Amino acid sequence: MKVILLQDVKNYGKKNQIVEVSDGYAKNYLIPNKLAIYATKSDVDHLNVKLKKESQEKESLIKEQEKLKEKIESLILNFSLKVKDNKPFGAVSLTQVCDRMAKEHQIVLDKRKFEQHENLNKIGLFYLKVKLDFKIQATLKVQIEGKE
Repeated sequence: MKVILLQDVKNYGKKNQIVEVSDGYAKNYLIPNKLAIYATKSDVDHLNVKLKKESQEKESLIKEQEKLKEKIESLILNFSLKVKDNKPFGAVSLTQVCDRMAKEHQIVLDKRKFEQHENLNKIGLFYLKVKLDFKIQATLKVQIEGKE
């Protein structure tokens, strides 16, 4: 008997898959426990439409993340640290970077999305890797200048 799985079922398949199972297993376990439904023609058509719609939504989300990546990589955030005797005092934190991104560029990032962050307590240009959704990575440039 062919059924459409409504949830992942160990040793049989994942959600939204059409699988062949024994009649007794389908009637006595899968269907009563709402793990599957009968694979009628209308249900299969409905599933195909649903899967197509989900894939289109996923593609549009991926395109949005790619645009966000391009926008992030085109930016340079400028910060300044006090300098005394050629030594900078203080540091720039990820929270400050995220706040500046939100205020100036309307890009909301979570500080946990940054990969391997080192303390930004030196003068110079730093490259911070940001993990976006769908395994997309962007590189944000942070310029730190000294002021007396």
